[in-house]
Amino acid sequence: MLERAVAVPILEVMNCRIPAVMCFTLILVKVQLCWSLDLIRTNHNRHNPFHRNFDYPRLANNQYKLQIANNPLFDEVIQSYTAKAQQKDKTPLPDNPEARMTSIEIITSRGYPAETYSVVTKDGYILELHRIPHGKASSTVSGYGKPVLLQHGFGGSSADWLISPTDRNTAFQLADLGFDIWISNARGNTYSRKHQHLDPSEEAFWNFSWDEMGKYDLPAVIDFILAKNGNPEGKLSYIGYSMGASMFFVAMINDPDLNSKIEVMIALGPAVSLANIASPVIRAFAPFVKYVEFLFRILRIRNFMFNDMRFNKMRKSYCLQSYLRAAICRNILFLIVGHDNGHFDLDLLPVIDGHIPAGTSVRTGAHFAMNYNSGESFSAYDYGYFGNLRHYGKLRPPSYDLSKVTSPVYLFYGSSDYLSTSEDATWLSRKLPNLKELIKVDDNYYNHFDFLWAKDNNRLINKRIISILPSPT
Repeated sequence: MLERAVAVPILEVMNCRIPAVMCFTLILVKVQLCWSLDLIRTNHNRHNPFHRNFDYPRLANNQYKLQIANNPLFDEVIQSYTAKAQQKDKTPLPDNPEARMTSIEIITSRGYPAETYSVVTKDGYILELHRIPHGKASSTVSGYGKPVLLQHGFGGSSADWLISPTDRNTAFQLADLGFDIWISNARGNTYSRKHQHLDPSEEAFWNFSWDEMGKYDLPAVIDFILAKNGNPEGKLSYIGYSMGASMFFVAMINDPDLNSKIEVMIALGPAVSLANIASPVIRAFAPFVKYVEFLFRILRIRNFMFNDMRFNKMRKSYCLQSYLRAAICRNILFLIVGHDNGHFDLDLLPVIDGHIPAGTSVRTGAHFAMNYNSGESFSAYDYGYFGNLRHYGKLRPPSYDLSKVTSPVYLFYGSSDYLSTSEDATWLSRKLPNLKELIKVDDNYYNHFDFLWAKDNNRLINKRIISILPSPT
C-alpha cells in the first residue's frame, strides 16, 4: 500500500513535466520576443547569440521602444479578419472526416489506388512508405510511370501532401498525369515510429536529427522505390518540402553516388541556411536552444510535437469552434511561417489539425535552431565540444559541402516565407554546382505553408513543377 501511495504522486509529477517545460520555454520566448520585435529583420551572423550589441543596436544604445503599431511585421500579420471569418464568426467549421483518416484512407476515399510498404534503414528504423501507383483513369497494365518521391517537412507526415483538395493537390495531379507517386515518412513520425531493436519508449530511439534522416532514411527509400518501380533508367524525381530539402542535400553529400539516381530535384521552401529567418518566435527561441534541450534531457523528454499531446488537444478545442477562432489561430501561425494574403483555406484547418504535427525528436527541432544561430551555413548537429570531438574529431560541427550535390536542382521560395527567406534561398543557390533555376513564386504574400495548401497553387507552383518534371513514361 505504501508503494502505491508513493507511486501515484510520482506519476502525477511525471505527467506534468511537459506542461512545466512548455511554460518555462514560453517565458524565455516572451522575454526574447520583447527584445526582437522592433528589429526583427536584422541579419548579422550569430557566432555568439548573446552578443545583443550586434543584433539589437537600439537596445544597446538604450533607445529601444516597443512600437507594435508601427512595426511592419505586425502590420502584416495582426490584421482584421477576412470577410469570410467576419461573416461567419459564430459558425462552426465544417466537420471533415479526413481529419480522422490515415493517409492511405484519404487516398482511397478520393478514388485513387493506394499501397503501403515498410523500408528498413541501415540503423534499424522501420519507415512506412505510401504509394499512389497511378491515377484514377489509368492502370499499371503497361508498367509503372516514372517514380516521383515526395518528402514532407519538419513535424509532418505523408498526410501533408494529401490534405489539399484533389483539383489543386500536387500528389494527385502528378498521379493523374501517369507518374508513380511515392510519399515517404521520416523516422519518428506517426507512421515511422518503429525500430528493429529499440522501442519508442526508450530514449535511444529518439537520438536523431535530420542528419540521420538524410544519411540513412533517404538512401534506403530511394533504393527501395527504384527496385519496386523497375524504371530501366534507374532514376527518380524528388520533391522536398522544407526539411525534406535538407534531408536530400545531406543524403547526396554523404553518398555522392546517389546523385546519379536523381533525374531532377525540386526544393519547395528549402530549410538549409536559416541565417535570415524572419519569424519572431524562432528568433526569440533559438538563442536558448542549448538550455532548453538540456532541460528536456534532464526531464527525459526526447520527443515532442505529437498530434495527441494535451496541448494540441486544447488548441484544437479552441481553434475549431468557429471561423473567427480559426482566423485567430491562423494569424498566430503566421508569426511562424509568414503572412498570407488569403491563400490559406480555413475550411482545411480541421484536416490539418487532424494530422499535424505528426511528431519528431527534440534533437531535430534543436538542429534547426542551431543552424540559425550559426549564421549562413549548413551544418551538422552540434553535440557540444566534447560530443563534437567524439563524433567529428573537432570542437565544432562541420559544415556540409554542398558542392557534392551534382544532381539538377530547382529552388522555389516565397516572398512572405519567414522560415525559408529569399536571402537564404539565394545563398543556397550560389553553393549548388548544378542549380537549374532559382524560382520566386509569383505572389508577394506566399508563405511557408502555402507550398502545401495555398488555394491558388495550380497557377503558382503546380504548373511549373509539371513543366520541370520529365515525361511520366
